[in-house]
Amino acid sequence: MSKVLYVITSLSVGGAQKALLNLVASPLSTEYKPFVLALRPVDGVQGQFAQAGIPVYELQLNHWKGMLAAPLRLWRLVRDIRPDIIHGWMHHGNLAAVLAWLFAGCRPLLLWGMHHTPEAATAERMQHALVLRLGQWLSRFPDRILYVSRRSQQRHRELGYASGRSLVVANGIAARTHLSADVREDLRAELGVADETPIIGSLTRFVPEKDIPNLVEAIRLFVQGGNKACFLLAGEGMGTDNTVLAELLESAGCQESVRLLGVRKDAGRLIAAMDVATLASRCEAFPLFLAEAMAAGVPCVATDVGDIAEFIGSTGLIVPRESPAQLAAAWAQWLALPATERQQRGQAAQSRIRDTYNLDAVIDTYRSIFQEKPLTTPSLQ
Repeated sequence: MSKVLYVITSLSVGGAQKALLNLVASPLSTEYKPFVLALRPVDGVQGQFAQAGIPVYELQLNHWKGMLAAPLRLWRLVRDIRPDIIHGWMHHGNLAAVLAWLFAGCRPLLLWGMHHTPEAATAERMQHALVLRLGQWLSRFPDRILYVSRRSQQRHRELGYASGRSLVVANGIAARTHLSADVREDLRAELGVADETPIIGSLTRFVPEKDIPNLVEAIRLFVQGGNKACFLLAGEGMGTDNTVLAELLESAGCQESVRLLGVRKDAGRLIAAMDVATLASRCEAFPLFLAEAMAAGVPCVATDVGDIAEFIGSTGLIVPRESPAQLAAAWAQWLALPATERQQRGQAAQSRIRDTYNLDAVIDTYRSIFQEKPLTTPSLQ
């Protein structure tokens, strides 16, 4: 059986991590045995990988001792596993995958996975600038660069990344198990949300790309307009311990309408309780949260970034980025629709994910890619 070493930045709770879990826990693992290497130990979805029987290793790059020991540990790991395929996952993971490929002592198939869209230099955190530049220089080494969205592929080309062997492979969504109405009722009781109050949810992160200040301003305008809803905000940095976020909500005067849940590992349960799934991002590639919401029959209202408009289609509402007034108006517009129409649109969203973005089709694509022969020299295109 061929062996695949996936190299990812961390196993925190995020869309890229869930996409990797979907892939390695799929039937593809019966043909290509997966091993996962995380560069940094972050509490997240390690338990789910363990439950799926996937070996997980960590390089401990969160402190200087780990950084000093990392090259030797990586060399030993690669020589021990002897992978036939090395698949980088996210920018930092892609760079480490090149080093693993060099340490392999042979020439396994080298793949990069791009799960981010660098829309503009001003939207990038400073520490990512060097990573992007190194990635541009090293992008001639992979046999394939796999992008989860067309917009991500376009932006990386504009930044000078090699394009001769790039391919768009959207995230695949596994069939969702129907969650009973009791799940929705239990979560509402847990959070103290009345049955008649609509829930608008966002599984996101407190980072510049997600534009949380824009989201908070939209909530303020929505509430100020006399609309009622409870906003569930979950994810990294979205907890009550984030003083910056707490100050934003207090200044906006809408803290009573918001529940800050922080990092949660029950995303399916949260989504099942939502009436609307939303993102206010200023840049995205293929946000798995929205696709998972659609797969559960929850309609989406989101900003027009990445490939969001393409995969949501007519099943939800799209607004310009950095336009809180239009985002607030879209929420109000959606909740004003008759319940039967909202239900029909939710069913249409389910069908769209099932027909266009199902995991089985993605697995077939990966199977074809894994069967390709590695290049003998880096591409100079």
